[in-house]
Amino acid sequence: MLKKALVRRHLVCEPIAVLALLIAMGSPAYADMAQAGRFFEDALGRYERGDLPGAIIQLKNSLQQDSKMLPAHLLLGKALLKNGDLKGAEAALEAALQQGVSPSEVIPMLGQVYLALGRPEAVIATAPAAGLPLPTQVEVLSMRGTAYIELGKSALAHQSFEAARKLDPRAVSPLIAEIPLLLSSNQLERAKQLASQAIELAPNNAFAWNMYASVLHAGMDLNAALTAYGRALGIEPKLVDSRIARAALLLDLKREADAKADLEYLAKKNPEEPRAAYLRALIASQHGDVSTTNRALMDVVKLVDALRPAWLARREQLLMVGALAHHGLGNPEKAREYLTILLARNPRNIEARKLLAGIYTERQDYTRALTLLGDLRRDVPGDPQVIFLLGTVHMGLRNYQLATDLLSQAAAKVNSGEVNRILAFSQLGLGQTEIGRLSLERAFAANPADVQAGMALAVLYMRHDEKKKAIQVAETVAKNSPGNFTVMNFLGSLKAANGDSAGARKVFGDLLNKDPLFPAAVLNMAKLDVSERKLDDARKRLTDFLAKRQDNSDAIYELGLLEFRAGKPAEAVRHLQKASELPRSDIRPGLALVEVYRAQRQFQYALTSAKRLASKFPDAPPVQVALGRAFLTMGDLANARSTLQSASRLAEYNADILLETGRLQLQANNSDAAFYDAQKALQSRPDDPTVMAFLVEIEIRRGASAKADEALKALAGRYPNHLLTALATGDLAMVRNQYPVALASYSKALELESSTANVLKVAQTYLRMGDTGKAITFLEGWVKRKPDDLVVLKTLGEAQFRAGQLQASKQSYAKAIEAEPDDAVALNNYANLLLKLKDASAQGMAERALKLVPDNPAYADTLGWILVQQGQLEAGLRYLREARLRSPEDGEIRYHLAYALSKSGRKTEAKEEMQAALAARGGLERTAEVNRLLAELGN
Repeated sequence: MLKKALVRRHLVCEPIAVLALLIAMGSPAYADMAQAGRFFEDALGRYERGDLPGAIIQLKNSLQQDSKMLPAHLLLGKALLKNGDLKGAEAALEAALQQGVSPSEVIPMLGQVYLALGRPEAVIATAPAAGLPLPTQVEVLSMRGTAYIELGKSALAHQSFEAARKLDPRAVSPLIAEIPLLLSSNQLERAKQLASQAIELAPNNAFAWNMYASVLHAGMDLNAALTAYGRALGIEPKLVDSRIARAALLLDLKREADAKADLEYLAKKNPEEPRAAYLRALIASQHGDVSTTNRALMDVVKLVDALRPAWLARREQLLMVGALAHHGLGNPEKAREYLTILLARNPRNIEARKLLAGIYTERQDYTRALTLLGDLRRDVPGDPQVIFLLGTVHMGLRNYQLATDLLSQAAAKVNSGEVNRILAFSQLGLGQTEIGRLSLERAFAANPADVQAGMALAVLYMRHDEKKKAIQVAETVAKNSPGNFTVMNFLGSLKAANGDSAGARKVFGDLLNKDPLFPAAVLNMAKLDVSERKLDDARKRLTDFLAKRQDNSDAIYELGLLEFRAGKPAEAVRHLQKASELPRSDIRPGLALVEVYRAQRQFQYALTSAKRLASKFPDAPPVQVALGRAFLTMGDLANARSTLQSASRLAEYNADILLETGRLQLQANNSDAAFYDAQKALQSRPDDPTVMAFLVEIEIRRGASAKADEALKALAGRYPNHLLTALATGDLAMVRNQYPVALASYSKALELESSTANVLKVAQTYLRMGDTGKAITFLEGWVKRKPDDLVVLKTLGEAQFRAGQLQASKQSYAKAIEAEPDDAVALNNYANLLLKLKDASAQGMAERALKLVPDNPAYADTLGWILVQQGQLEAGLRYLREARLRSPEDGEIRYHLAYALSKSGRKTEAKEEMQAALAARGGLERTAEVNRLLAELGN
């Protein structure tokens, strides 16, 4: 497949056209968009001047004009967060993320909001670090570590902090975030080491000084702690934790007047802070003022008890304060409840254990009291590890080895078809494919009317590419079971899979003559219609059927697939969602929905859908594969590898799934896991050419030249004239830059199978050889013979563009778009080509592409850049800002935005964008135009 973009990186040649996910939105009038842009620019100025209320009003005005304006959603979230409106910020930032703003722009802020609202589980669910720019990864990993702490998962928290430090050893955020965890587990020296490192790296960071002070305080270096709290508050006077801690420390040092000053500040700025109320109660108690003490304690109880239980359960200090206040007011049961929650979270909290032991003593519950006091005397942490052993479900439900042993004994005495069939299924479950096949053949020979044995044997033959044998077996079963509609449908399906459309139609037609509403026949006829591109016929067939069988999930599912094929992804999503919500244990609609989102580059939606599906079907290997693929697409390699390993385990010896997991593991740079999956698949299918060819691919990826040769030799020795042998030989030759060998091998593959994929292999080889002319001639010849092969036609257009044959490229793309007017990828590339030709119709093509896939940053960038080149700066800026927010790691998008900002007079912002463009992943090509802009901006 030719992967290099026509213009920059926008061309993606796929065997099946990437179709647009049409979101139910109307295109706002240009006047509205222009007004939205003016409101936004005014809001941005107000935000930069510190006028947060004014900025918020203008941003809401902007979104009233254009509800899809990404920069307005994001800036509104920032402004609301800065203004202290956590719920508003949450809504705005989640809207920004849903609308398509890149997670790298939203997740750090949204995570802060979730933590402030006491929702750490939301941080873990929505804030993956993988795939983000390095500084953002560090920030998110630190945030995830804090969330894990709040969830009581200290091991995962440590892992997250360690991962952040490995990414950037000079980052301060993971150091600051880990210190509370270290203090709670009494690792004082390690905490002090990290705190010292933090203030050394960031001497003006208030949070670093607060953590340093906390460590000194815990180590009883009180004067030094007091100084450090002062440093923190000098940098950030509103830092509540530092002020509370300093007030408590001042009380310990008998400096009540100074402590009162801090408490008075908190009473004005943070009147609902329960820890301050408790300190005020403590002061009143020391003066014997019972009335004031009780009022303050009641304030504490009122504030703490009103907190959301799930949130409070993760706040040790507040639980302790609440317990002390309830105990002081004579409510021991409520105090015990809080302490129980606290100690369940942190069994090492000595003060909590002392207080709980005292409560048990007061209640004369001596056994519990002695247990707690004995642990305290011996300073036993009291953090017992609970180990959960999980059984192997599938082995428990399907003990293949025992079944095989018993059935083998029975089969040795009685040559029974039923026994052999059951034995065969057990052997196949163990991965003993050849032995299981022999048992099935014996079972079917003993009873040709055995439907289960016959159908299973036919499927096995099809898997081994023995199609004639499969058809013969199915026909025999159908002949012996003339009234069995399931068998007839099975025969028709095999004929269709074997390319015999006419034969399949006859079988399905006979079925429908007997029962016009037989679901399987209706669906299979619709599939035949789709395969022959008779989409209207298929749609009518399915809709007519659904008019009488409204809740048939299979028909709804097939209609969803059809609409996706027809270039109507919004309709596809609607049908697939409906099918997946019906009360039926069918994973196919959910899997298809994930793939539709992936095809539309809606990767976050794909991941969310895959997670939802996995929660519903946790033991389904295809679902785990889909989830692993979704993680992989998001760049989350760790979760992808782990999920795919689960899929491999669940798949047992299913070679098809093992091959799929293996290929995805290769994409995740986990060649060892891929090799394991291939070897496991080979146990199920010894000498299978697909598996053997995959082993060659694995060794190529590993860079193991000798092993690749050995694997290829085994494949060629067993299958010298096989298509996969030719392809594997070509692939290995390409890696070694042996282009003549690769060309000969791929040409042989094309002779064996005249397919688009093999055409692209040959063309790719010519291009790698630097012979663009031969590539174009070759592709032109194919297109002349097969003008309907649009993938090759578009590849020809790309090759012509590379060769500078712009007019020829224009003709190729025009033909492709005429045939598939809703191919957003082709439209976008055509727009770039037309821009190069200074053709005024470029804007129209770009608008069509973006209308089809509104969330694609490359398409927004193309349209924005075209508008800017035409002098429509305000309109262009709108699209370029959106593209930049959806794909902030794309240096070229940021360069385009910098150019437009510079032209519109926003030099400072333009300079920031250019710096980001140069630092982006993959860098930015230093063309003459780029250097000119850098010079203008003074970079």
